[in-house]
Amino acid sequence: MTIKTVEEITREYLDEAAKAALSTFRDAVKPIYGATERGVPDHIGSGLLLELPEGRFLLTAAHVLDDNDKTSLYLGADGFALLQFEALVSAAPDGKRASDHADFAIARLGDDLLAKLSNAKFITESEISRAAGSSEGRTYTCLGDPNSKNKVKPHKGPKVTPKLLPYTSVGRSAAQLPEIAKDESHVLVDYNAKYARDDAGNKVSATDMHGCSGGAIIDLGRIGPDALAAAFEPKLAGLLIEGHATHKVILGTRVVSILAAVREHLRAAEAPTRAKEQRG
Repeated sequence: MTIKTVEEITREYLDEAAKAALSTFRDAVKPIYGATERGVPDHIGSGLLLELPEGRFLLTAAHVLDDNDKTSLYLGADGFALLQFEALVSAAPDGKRASDHADFAIARLGDDLLAKLSNAKFITESEISRAAGSSEGRTYTCLGDPNSKNKVKPHKGPKVTPKLLPYTSVGRSAAQLPEIAKDESHVLVDYNAKYARDDAGNKVSATDMHGCSGGAIIDLGRIGPDALAAAFEPKLAGLLIEGHATHKVILGTRVVSILAAVREHLRAAEAPTRAKEQRG
């Protein structure tokens, strides 16, 4: 007879949750690169591919896209695909991105770039979580492309093989970051370095998540006796934007709140045109 502690059973559940999230979403998380002064690819962050009723989009953290002031940006899509688009970006209070805790940028993708993403997955609206309450008690997997695992060796050619760092843990209340987070617009995930895995599911000691900004936070439901026996239904819950070492949490902006804000902005921008057409 095999006897396991509750902690062991829960950890096994979290490991299986990570596999489910990785299987569903790994091909929708792409690395974003800049270039050094010598023209060598320089990994900056991560991005998510979305397929919405309005079209196909790239969603990333605004602070990742801010690097476009210093370098051209490229999406790691087999090779390097130049990113050329107009993006909607969250406002930085007083011009300080560090004070922007929405921290998102979203852009419609053109046909030229889409042609290079034939093997990619696009996350549909049905795969996005509609939850808007506290993260506490839920299970989350964070998927991003860390700098340490996505360095490019020019002598090996222009091909890119993204290497994800899946990290699975439990949600936390926004009260952990009272000056920054709100339950209705943020996802918080407990961060404990010993729970890090590589993209094959093996434990890893390197847990530096720099470069994961712009990645995905996947909701796998609540932990409980019923959940341990149920099938996983992973949903994209948040855009990973920050790590807070002091509070031991990862912070994400809820994707549902991002889409609501973007659509409200677009409606407001289109209102004068609609009014003019109605006047004839």
